[in-house]
Amino acid sequence: MKVKLLKGNCLPMVLFLFILITNGCKKDLLIVNEEKEYLQVNHVPNNAYDGGWSLTLRPNGVADVLPGGDIVYRGTYKINGSKIKVKTEQNSGSYTFEIISETEIKEKEFGTLLKLKQ
Repeated sequence: MKVKLLKGNCLPMVLFLFILITNGCKKDLLIVNEEKEYLQVNHVPNNAYDGGWSLTLRPNGVADVLPGGDIVYRGTYKINGSKIKVKTEQNSGSYTFEIISETEIKEKEFGTLLKLKQ
Protein backbone atom coordinates (compact mmCIF):
# COMPACT_ATOMS: atom_id res chain seq x y z
CA MET A 1 0.00 0.00 0.00
CA LYS A 2 2.79 2.42 0.82
CA VAL A 3 4.52 1.77 -2.51
CA LYS A 4 1.46 2.79 -4.58
CA LEU A 5 0.97 5.90 -2.47
CA LEU A 6 4.61 6.88 -2.92
CA LYS A 7 4.51 6.38 -6.71
CA GLY A 8 1.38 8.52 -7.04
CA ASN A 9 2.94 11.39 -5.11
CA CYS A 10 6.28 11.28 -6.97
CA LEU A 11 4.90 11.97 -10.44
CA PRO A 12 3.79 15.57 -9.73
CA MET A 13 7.12 16.24 -7.99
CA VAL A 14 9.11 14.87 -10.94
CA LEU A 15 7.07 16.98 -13.39
CA PHE A 16 7.58 20.06 -11.23
CA LEU A 17 11.36 19.51 -11.09
CA PHE A 18 11.50 18.94 -14.86
CA ILE A 19 9.64 22.22 -15.56
CA LEU A 20 11.80 24.09 -13.06
CA ILE A 21 15.04 22.83 -14.60
CA THR A 22 14.01 23.49 -18.21
CA ASN A 23 12.85 27.04 -17.40
CA GLY A 24 16.04 27.75 -15.48
CA CYS A 25 18.16 26.80 -18.48
CA LYS A 26 16.78 29.48 -20.82
CA LYS A 27 19.71 30.64 -22.96
CA ASP A 28 20.30 34.32 -23.69
CA LEU A 29 20.05 35.02 -27.42
CA LEU A 30 22.75 37.70 -27.31
CA ILE A 31 26.20 37.62 -25.74
CA VAL A 32 27.98 40.96 -25.32
CA ASN A 33 31.71 40.30 -25.16
CA GLU A 34 32.62 43.48 -27.03
CA GLU A 35 30.92 46.84 -27.56
CA LYS A 36 27.89 46.55 -29.86
CA GLU A 37 26.08 49.51 -31.38
CA TYR A 38 22.62 49.13 -32.89
CA LEU A 39 21.17 51.87 -35.12
CA GLN A 40 17.63 52.49 -36.34
CA VAL A 41 16.96 51.01 -39.77
CA ASN A 42 15.83 53.38 -42.57
CA HIS A 43 15.76 56.45 -40.34
CA VAL A 44 15.07 59.73 -42.16
CA PRO A 45 15.89 62.74 -39.91
CA ASN A 46 13.21 65.41 -39.56
CA ASN A 47 15.75 68.03 -38.46
CA ALA A 48 19.36 68.41 -37.28
CA TYR A 49 18.45 67.14 -33.80
CA ASP A 50 16.74 63.93 -34.92
CA GLY A 51 19.28 61.15 -34.52
CA GLY A 52 16.85 58.25 -34.58
CA TRP A 53 17.08 55.34 -32.16
CA SER A 54 20.41 53.82 -31.15
CA LEU A 55 21.53 51.42 -28.45
CA THR A 56 25.13 50.74 -27.43
CA LEU A 57 25.83 47.74 -25.22
CA ARG A 58 29.14 47.26 -23.39
CA PRO A 59 30.43 44.02 -21.81
CA ASN A 60 30.40 45.55 -18.31
CA GLY A 61 26.58 45.96 -18.32
CA VAL A 62 26.62 49.65 -19.26
CA ALA A 63 24.34 50.88 -22.04
CA ASP A 64 23.82 54.14 -23.90
CA VAL A 65 20.36 54.61 -25.38
CA LEU A 66 19.26 57.35 -27.77
CA PRO A 67 15.44 57.20 -28.04
CA GLY A 68 15.33 59.61 -30.96
CA GLY A 69 16.33 63.24 -30.72
CA ASP A 70 19.85 64.21 -29.69
CA ILE A 71 20.19 63.23 -26.00
CA VAL A 72 21.92 59.96 -25.13
CA TYR A 73 21.01 58.39 -21.78
CA ARG A 74 23.52 56.28 -19.86
CA GLY A 75 22.17 53.28 -18.02
CA THR A 76 22.53 49.61 -17.33
CA TYR A 77 21.14 46.61 -19.17
CA LYS A 78 20.24 43.01 -18.50
CA ILE A 79 19.67 40.32 -21.09
CA ASN A 80 17.14 37.64 -20.23
CA GLY A 81 16.46 35.14 -23.01
CA SER A 82 15.17 37.18 -25.97
CA LYS A 83 14.74 40.49 -24.09
CA ILE A 84 17.09 43.35 -23.32
CA LYS A 85 15.99 45.65 -20.47
CA VAL A 86 17.74 49.03 -20.25
CA LYS A 87 17.28 51.24 -17.18
CA THR A 88 18.48 54.85 -17.00
CA GLU A 89 18.61 57.25 -14.09
CA GLN A 90 18.78 60.46 -16.12
CA ASN A 91 15.23 60.30 -17.38
CA SER A 92 14.00 57.61 -14.94
CA GLY A 93 13.26 55.56 -18.02
CA SER A 94 13.33 51.93 -18.93
CA TYR A 95 13.41 50.51 -22.40
CA THR A 96 12.73 46.98 -23.58
CA PHE A 97 14.14 45.50 -26.76
CA GLU A 98 13.35 42.15 -28.35
CA ILE A 99 16.32 40.24 -29.75
CA ILE A 100 15.51 39.08 -33.27
CA SER A 101 19.03 37.89 -34.12
CA GLU A 102 22.68 38.70 -33.33
CA THR A 103 22.42 41.67 -35.70
CA GLU A 104 18.82 42.89 -35.23
CA ILE A 105 16.77 44.03 -32.25
CA LYS A 106 13.37 45.70 -32.01
CA GLU A 107 12.28 48.34 -29.50
CA LYS A 108 9.08 46.99 -27.92
CA GLU A 109 6.95 50.11 -27.32
CA PHE A 110 7.18 51.65 -30.79
CA GLY A 111 8.33 48.62 -32.81
CA THR A 112 11.44 50.39 -34.09
CA LEU A 113 13.93 48.04 -35.78
CA LEU A 114 17.63 48.51 -35.00
CA LYS A 115 20.53 46.82 -36.76
CA LEU A 116 24.09 46.15 -35.58
CA LYS A 117 26.53 48.73 -36.93
CA GLN A 118 29.13 47.00 -39.08
